Amino acid sequence: MAVVPNFGLVVGREGTIDREPAVWLRFYDGEGNLVPLPEEAAQQYAQEERQRAEQEQQRAEQSEQRAEQSEQRAEQAEQRAERLAAQLRAMGIEPDSV
Repeated sequence: MAVVPNFGLVVGREGTIDREPAVWLRFYDGEGNLVPLPEEAAQQYAQEERQRAEQEQQRAEQSEQRAEQSEQRAEQAEQRAERLAAQLRAMGIEPDSV
């Protein structure tokens, strides 16, 4: 590897680009990380976007599940209230007057 002065880059060799084995000159940053080619950066960005979309889809599904659970709890509470009102009526008590 050779240091490129004033840019903080290092030039090195990489064995494969686009599944083509060969000796390619590649740039590395000052910490030794490979600087991606534009195509590689685009692929990485697309992968990150797919992951973000999947995470958002999961959050939406979880939110929908929570809404369904809340709706079920509300329905159960309403059914319970109706049963209690029926019991009060059976005892001769009007539920709305209590």
